[in-house]
Amino acid sequence: MLAAFLITSIVFNACQKDSTSPTPDSPKYQVEGLWIGTYTIDNSPSESGIYFYSYAVYKDGSILIKGMGADGNTYYSSGQWALSSTNVFSSTYTTINFSGAQVTQTMTANFSDTGKMTEGVWTDTKNGSQTGKLTMERVN
Repeated sequence: MLAAFLITSIVFNACQKDSTSPTPDSPKYQVEGLWIGTYTIDNSPSESGIYFYSYAVYKDGSILIKGMGADGNTYYSSGQWALSSTNVFSSTYTTINFSGAQVTQTMTANFSDTGKMTEGVWTDTKNGSQTGKLTMERVN
């Protein structure tokens, strides 16, 4: 009887799931996809605030942007993007529905495959009058 108990205990313990097994890795996000976040205008006190921004990043290096302007209007832009070997995301884009002078901007941010772009900085390169910061998260 004691032998049967010991054999049963050994078999039972051997079949139990290891509670120290590693958990699945967090998802790894690609650059391509939809990114949503906010941006600020840092050098214009009359336009201070936090504004909506989204990037549709495509595999072919193109990008489409939708953003809320400080004037309350929604603006759309298109352009190109790249990712450096040090995970710096950069893009250059031009507004396609602005009735005034054409607006061309650049943006750089630190890309993380955890689905975040941080320490983003944008600059109006055409007019040189606006700069700001942004952060975004990838929508899955």
